[in-house]
Amino acid sequence: MFGPACPYPVWEKDEWLKSSNPPGADFVEGKPVFPQMWEFFKKSPIPNNVGTGSENCEYTDDCWYSKNCYLSHSVVNGEDLRYCYRCLHCKDSLYCVFCSDVQLGTDLINCVNCYNLKFSAYCHECRDSAFLFDCRNCSDCMFCWNLRNKQYCFMNEQLSKEDYEAKLKDWNLTSRKIYQRGIFDFHKILKEKAWIKCLQISNCENSTGDQLESCKNCENCYFETFEVEDCANCLRGYKTRDCLDVVSVFDSELVYYGSSVQDKCYDVKFGYNLIQCRFAQYSAHCFQCENIFGCCGLVGKKYYIFNKPYSPEEYNIRKMEIIEQMIKTGEYGSFFPGYFAANPYEESLSAYDFPLDKSTLSKWGFRAYVRRKSRSPDYLTPESIPDSARDCDESLLSKIFWDEIEKKPFQIQQADIKFAGKLGVPLPWSFYAHRLKYNFSLIPFDGGTRQINCGICRKEVQTSWPAIYNERLLCENCYQKEILG
Repeated sequence: MFGPACPYPVWEKDEWLKSSNPPGADFVEGKPVFPQMWEFFKKSPIPNNVGTGSENCEYTDDCWYSKNCYLSHSVVNGEDLRYCYRCLHCKDSLYCVFCSDVQLGTDLINCVNCYNLKFSAYCHECRDSAFLFDCRNCSDCMFCWNLRNKQYCFMNEQLSKEDYEAKLKDWNLTSRKIYQRGIFDFHKILKEKAWIKCLQISNCENSTGDQLESCKNCENCYFETFEVEDCANCLRGYKTRDCLDVVSVFDSELVYYGSSVQDKCYDVKFGYNLIQCRFAQYSAHCFQCENIFGCCGLVGKKYYIFNKPYSPEEYNIRKMEIIEQMIKTGEYGSFFPGYFAANPYEESLSAYDFPLDKSTLSKWGFRAYVRRKSRSPDYLTPESIPDSARDCDESLLSKIFWDEIEKKPFQIQQADIKFAGKLGVPLPWSFYAHRLKYNFSLIPFDGGTRQINCGICRKEVQTSWPAIYNERLLCENCYQKEILG
């Protein structure tokens, strides 16, 4: 997942687990600590991707206990997924983002326990349908919104089975042109017809923020946080407790000011890309380590400072000396400077939510992004991709296409053709991250909420949704009355 300009040595993960022995350093008193750490951090090998317990998932990142996944990110217990992001317990799906327990899904956004569903958002227990928004327990429906326990509906109109099937004849979703027209109509419905709950919070107790599910005692938490308890200022948490100021924390406890601290970590402060680590501070890219401070690239180590071993007694004394020095220099309590990042800021999810100009990036120490690809005269436009998988032959597999927006090339693979036929959807028509970003737009997040008036009662409420949806946004009471009656 790292570019050629990555400042760290990048090793294949299994080799890193077996053989990593990064260099260490002695702490020099009286000097700033971060520059000392960086001197050996940038010489410490790191694994080529993050995640454990997966099979045939080499081209993934942040993938856990999964099987046969490709170009997918932040997956837990997934199987046969392609081009998905942050999916839990999903199978046989494409371009799904922030979904759980989905099978045979395509372009699903925040959907739960759905089967054979296409381009839909915020749906639960729906099947054999397409272009749904905020529907529950619906089947054989198309272009519907806010429905509960319905079958054979089109544009929220109840039809007989025969009339519904007649409507479907005009919507051959294996065609890219027709599928894209459906996406256009879906967004028009969202802006003009559907009611949207101002805050997407469900099954939560004493919690604030947005996009929360099954959380308790959480404050200011956002962006698809599931099964989290007693946390504050949390972004993308899952099965996490007692954490503060964290991003992307999975099945961990007592994490403070950390990013990607995952899989049973405990008592971690100021760390990133840590897996199954305990009692760690200012450390990164470590696995199954305990009592470490200022370390990088370690596997299975205990009582290490600056990648060097100490006795438990020496460890505690030396650690406090470094902390005292960091307090004097103003470093303690701050996160790592931007130059510690393995990738440029522009290649991160942060850049999607919070784009920064070059001067701001330079101020925070982030490295400059260097575009790695330019368009070759041999690259084709996406318009030359067959409209349907039924219209392609083996020659398609040797062609390279250019995504002008992402400025990146992409190819159609045999598995893409197979998936398109299996799911009844078009072939890919862009670089995969382009489509994922497009789907992200239906999970709005800009760091907080804003105040608006409910679209019915005009009560003041908070929301993360952008202003184009203002008149369709409802407070909790109006939403319950309008949708449930």
